[in-house]
Amino acid sequence: MLDWLFPPRCPFCRRFLPKGEGPVCRDCLEHLPHCRERAEKHKPTFVDGVVCALVYEGAVRRAMHRYKFGGRLAYGKTFAGLLARRVEESGVASRVQAVCWVPCHRATRRERGYDQAEELARQTAARLGLPAAPLLKKVRHTPPMYQLDAAQRRANVLGAFAAGPEELHGLSVLLVDDIFTTGATFSECARVLREQGASHVYGAALAQTPRRPERNKQRTS
Repeated sequence: MLDWLFPPRCPFCRRFLPKGEGPVCRDCLEHLPHCRERAEKHKPTFVDGVVCALVYEGAVRRAMHRYKFGGRLAYGKTFAGLLARRVEESGVASRVQAVCWVPCHRATRRERGYDQAEELARQTAARLGLPAAPLLKKVRHTPPMYQLDAAQRRANVLGAFAAGPEELHGLSVLLVDDIFTTGATFSECARVLREQGASHVYGAALAQTPRRPERNKQRTS
């Protein structure tokens, strides 16, 4: 009855899904910009590696905006399925014992009504059969990161996170966020987790921002 009243749509292209198909349409599954880089390629400070499911562009970017700012919490289940599959394919799933997330500030959560990284992390953990726990809290509100360069991003998040009361006692942790860009946020969160006793911290993000060609880096450096 619900499917008849509110036919499910693909979160990426917004087309109605035929009965029995989903949660992503076949065309999007085939053409989405999947990210297949090894975890070890991206190792921000204090992080043992980062895996990402998709590239943050086009339909992926638009879908994530609807999820993050438009209240489309139903997307979280679909996104978590994609991320969990990527974590398993990378081999990282077998290296971790718990899942946590990069939390938003309480003011942001109050305004938005939810924490998109927490929703993604909890459902990813369920897919992986791992416990999820709020091991971090954001203690300082930070300006948006999208207009900052790498150095400014590191300064922006320095001291912005604190650990909960749990001692991690050598636990290997999977730290989840929605978008991976320079790794500044992952690095700062991993530093805090290691101070609490985590032995290893791996990052997992639904999407990675596209890398600029080397020649463009040289022109703008």
